[in-house]
Amino acid sequence: MPRIEPVDFADQQSTLRGQARTNAAAKTPEIPCIYHQPTGVSLFRVPAADSGSTIREAARDGGFPDSIMISRGSGRPAFGKLLGSPFKIAASRATRATFFPAGADSEIIYSPASQTFGINFPRNYLHSLMADCNARYDFGPMLFQSDEQLIQLSATVEVEIDSPGFASALLIEGISRALAVRLLRIDPQSFGSDADRIHLPPWKLRRVLEYIDANLGADIRLSDLASIAELSAFHFGRVFKRATGLSPYHFVRQRRIERSRALLVEDKLDICQLALSCGFSSQSHFTAAFTKSVGTSPARYRRQHRTSPMSN
Repeated sequence: MPRIEPVDFADQQSTLRGQARTNAAAKTPEIPCIYHQPTGVSLFRVPAADSGSTIREAARDGGFPDSIMISRGSGRPAFGKLLGSPFKIAASRATRATFFPAGADSEIIYSPASQTFGINFPRNYLHSLMADCNARYDFGPMLFQSDEQLIQLSATVEVEIDSPGFASALLIEGISRALAVRLLRIDPQSFGSDADRIHLPPWKLRRVLEYIDANLGADIRLSDLASIAELSAFHFGRVFKRATGLSPYHFVRQRRIERSRALLVEDKLDICQLALSCGFSSQSHFTAAFTKSVGTSPARYRRQHRTSPMSN
């Protein structure tokens, strides 16, 4: 495991960016991706470059998907932030693995002499592969670890995406499931404790809830809610669930169902219009969600509660 040291990120960042400004070659080029159409998994590569003492900077916001990055060290240290926590990685030429969970914002400043490839997974792909796991789990971040299993499994995915063979989707799904299991076995304590120290003050929670209620008929994005709370999407999801008992997704869905129950009794909108006004993509989507939550269809619920007082 690499040595992770505290660092004054602002000072270090200023110094390194000062170096980068002296040479236009320090800018990180756009990185092309190779997409594996059957699974939606994609591969990217950042080749090593002989750029003297210049540096590269890679940043991702909370909108990025789950990603694994395998890098061969340059023999120079790297600096950055992950989930708002600054870090410094000691100089090494070893090959190491880093995992960024969806919603985890990060920024890394590194030497262009390092060589990297990475795998991006579609949203909820890794979670879907673990659907049969009867336990509560969460993918935590991992930073520059010399984990041979992750490195070898990732390298196999790289080769298969680069040159797909027979039953390619089955192979990538199987290896991705093995990657997910391995990630869940890694102790995330080095960064997981950050979320425990962050709380959502009542006034910020109130602003978030007011925004949700005012926009139930629109597309409510996790990034928008996190912005209102002034947190990264990764941290917001955790502290919101701690404050309300529900994830943002399930909370919004619950509020939409509650709104639809009131409208079914009080309003004359047909069910299709009502579904759209409550933020559901279609009448069938609304009917399925409503029936699962309430135990009866919207049409039957309307008939029952228009002939008798609405029960609490």
